[in-house]
Amino acid sequence: MLKRHPSSVSPGPFKKFMRDRSGTIALMTGFLLPVIVLAAGGATDITRAMSAKAQAQRALDSTVLSLARSGLTAEEIEERGPEMLRGNLLGRNLKAELITTDFNGDEDSNNDGKADSVSGTALVSTQAYFLSIIGEDTIEAAISGSATKPSGLPFEISMVLDVSSSMNDNLNGQPRIERLKQSSIALFDTLEEQLSRRADISVALVPYSTSVNIGDIDNVILEGTSLAGRASPPPGDDVWAAERFRGTTATGFDINDENPNTRQIPFVTTAEIAHQTPVSRIQPLSDSRAVYQASVNDLTADGWTSAHMGMIWGVYSLSPNWNSVWPTNAKPYGAANKTIVILTDGAFNTTHAIGSRSTNDGETSNSYFQSACDLAKDRGIVIYAVALSLDTESEDRLATCVDNSGGELFTANSANSLRDSFVEIARKIGGLRLTE
Repeated sequence: MLKRHPSSVSPGPFKKFMRDRSGTIALMTGFLLPVIVLAAGGATDITRAMSAKAQAQRALDSTVLSLARSGLTAEEIEERGPEMLRGNLLGRNLKAELITTDFNGDEDSNNDGKADSVSGTALVSTQAYFLSIIGEDTIEAAISGSATKPSGLPFEISMVLDVSSSMNDNLNGQPRIERLKQSSIALFDTLEEQLSRRADISVALVPYSTSVNIGDIDNVILEGTSLAGRASPPPGDDVWAAERFRGTTATGFDINDENPNTRQIPFVTTAEIAHQTPVSRIQPLSDSRAVYQASVNDLTADGWTSAHMGMIWGVYSLSPNWNSVWPTNAKPYGAANKTIVILTDGAFNTTHAIGSRSTNDGETSNSYFQSACDLAKDRGIVIYAVALSLDTESEDRLATCVDNSGGELFTANSANSLRDSFVEIARKIGGLRLTE
């Protein structure tokens, strides 16, 4: 009798069942499919709820800004806030329900009963479709926001603007210096839109390149001779500033804004400064737009980049300690909103009395620059900086300067982004602003 090889023996019914995977897959799919559908549907519910929350947040932000602008009393804000929010939500066709609202206003320092800051909170609920399978019929989200209007203090702004030769480079069809002028005027326009009275705005202009041209500043506050030992310039001649400091510290230079009658100003004469740059003189604080806008329109670009000199003279232009020097007195610290807006498009590369006086002495220049920034922050001056087509290292230096000043760093690489940066700075300086 022939015997079959074991491998050719037909499998029994049990073994055949174990080898058949089709039923197992179908069974597993049957178990997992509802879970998969619920997960996907739940994600859709959550995404819809997040979108509704974002829309509701924008509506709340718009409401608190309007209330802060309205001049209503705290009691009126509490009463009318919910109604205004519902109106804003209705206009956005929000796919959610407003559950609770709460609005509060804080009276301003004038004690006239009107609120200068407003806060609001709300709870919104979005319908859940897939999650209702597991008993979650709605998804709730809390939103909050607050806004404040500018203080009643006047505004003193120092525009510290790079006018080095690279500002002649092309930026979307025009020289950078021309784009800077256009952007500065846009800042002035926006600032006036934000404030009710032009008289509340005073602007100083500090153009800088190889140094800062301090014009025919009183010779009494200049050191006896120039850096090279030359006699003081005749009255009416241009004078270019050099670094003024008491000494060095562990991290930089010991500088302050004391009156120059106490500590005189080192200077450079025409014969000592390359290209006699910048040509444009510093424009002290003025509340006449015609004056400071004319100074902007007259800017020309030439020379290297001495941003640290621009920054320290930006501080001097806002300092009440310099009121004996400038034709218009700066308000005492704390009696005005003081701001420096600094723009640069190049690496710091020039010093006049510190370091090696090399055209690539960037580290020493930055050390003085940061010391000037620290002085500004110590005096409560807010700093905004604009990095125009700038390298990473120089942009980082601006970021360090701005840090903890209450201001912000803006990056611009086109004519539009430059203008947008200046407009946004004006809004932040003078306009209603969200505080959350």
